[in-house]
Amino acid sequence: MKTPHWISLLGLAAFGLVLPLSAFAGAAPPLFPALPYPGPPDSLVTAVASPGLLPNFSFSPFVPSGTAPVITTQPASQSVAIGASVTFTAAATGTPAPIYQWLMNGRFIRGANAASFTLSSASIGDAGAYSVQVYNGVGFATSDIATLSVAKPGTVTAAPQSQTIATGATAAFSVTAAGTGLTYQWQFDGFPISGATASSYTLANAGPGASGTFTVAVSSGTTVIAAEAATLSVVTDARLTNLSARAQVGTGNNILIVGFASAGTGSKQILLRGVGPTLASLGVTGVLATPDLTLYGQNGKVIATNSTWGGTAALMAVFNAVGAFALPANSADAALLETLATGNYTAQVTGLNGATGVALAEIYDADTGTPTATLVNISARAYVAGGGSVLIAGFAIAGPSSETVLIRGIGPALRSIGFPNPIAGTQVTLYDSKGDQITANAGWGNDPWITGSGTQVGAFPLSPGSSDSALLVTIPPGTYTAEVAGASGATGVGMVEIYEVR
Repeated sequence: MKTPHWISLLGLAAFGLVLPLSAFAGAAPPLFPALPYPGPPDSLVTAVASPGLLPNFSFSPFVPSGTAPVITTQPASQSVAIGASVTFTAAATGTPAPIYQWLMNGRFIRGANAASFTLSSASIGDAGAYSVQVYNGVGFATSDIATLSVAKPGTVTAAPQSQTIATGATAAFSVTAAGTGLTYQWQFDGFPISGATASSYTLANAGPGASGTFTVAVSSGTTVIAAEAATLSVVTDARLTNLSARAQVGTGNNILIVGFASAGTGSKQILLRGVGPTLASLGVTGVLATPDLTLYGQNGKVIATNSTWGGTAALMAVFNAVGAFALPANSADAALLETLATGNYTAQVTGLNGATGVALAEIYDADTGTPTATLVNISARAYVAGGGSVLIAGFAIAGPSSETVLIRGIGPALRSIGFPNPIAGTQVTLYDSKGDQITANAGWGNDPWITGSGTQVGAFPLSPGSSDSALLVTIPPGTYTAEVAGASGATGVGMVEIYEVR
């Protein structure tokens, strides 16, 4: 299935957040026992480890004065023989003097509350990632990861190497060991990776959640004779720049509502457009003839509103700068150019005097150069029906690296947060700039990766087994379209969400 021809003309990019719904964020994500994430085109997403035992200390979190801790000496990676003594050491400054808590594979080590942590006789089970957190009531800091490899002497002749790659790139780890009939099992942050039982392990299209420690256990028969660890750091050098949402605009609860968010420092210049009449020239039928665009702040107060953009030279220049398609100077389309502090905002597109029809809401990052604040997520809510009344969101990624995004098609979950007449079930489909389908989902299936990523980005939780839909993908720079339709022909109020996952 191809996307409508008009959507490929938008030249949109970036993300936006959800209507300020982060307050509905759920509980901490569960353990993720199997890696990598199986859904195309992802390879791996953040594994969140158990918190383990709490640190064996206490202090008041309220300190009238002082300085937050800073780690001045980082722990160092080590490779030792089975039975050797191992000591990890760190140092930190701060006022009051900080207290230490050591972790292995992200889990607290009971009683390890000094600047040094010692294993008197290292075993294979001690191999992995070690780090330390320091606290002093003013703040806390976390050290770099130090890996520990443990092996029978003479076993490993070439160990896996730590590496840093860009999001979307491929990481390859390998180990060479002496002996015959050896077997292998790779782990990620202490959890076995299903099917990773060769002497090498390759991770393609890596997302930022793949950052962590990869350990390979080498066995001879039933005895593990070596465990070698290496770290992977996945760095994202991409951002969401613009976005759009197209839907049928009705009245009452069936208007088009778009939420977006920016993060970073300083302010951000945003171009917003409510396009109706000009869509007809792009092949869309039943357009909204008189769109009215209103921007609301985080306090719910109106920031600005427009119903006819006026054909000004200033706006035309911004349209051209951000790559937006042209609007006739005398059209009844709406546009606003605003400089906004970082945070959550909502834009509404309605029809003047109760008019209805298909409209497009667009949000463009109008900053030039390398801005210190970026768009990070978007949501759009509207009535979803068949044919031209599906809910469509366009977005773009500006490179050079790939970007991991969470895309959700929300229907049943809207009822739990107070929206009437939600669509009973959704299907979300992702298309590339050519209109070719990349992947799709109908029914998110209580996927723990979706749950964990949703919690990470502040999305409200989905009920287990609900008929809402979701995709978690790592995709290269370019323009994309996410389409939310009713599963099995269902109709009702639906919402599309696109989140940047880092």
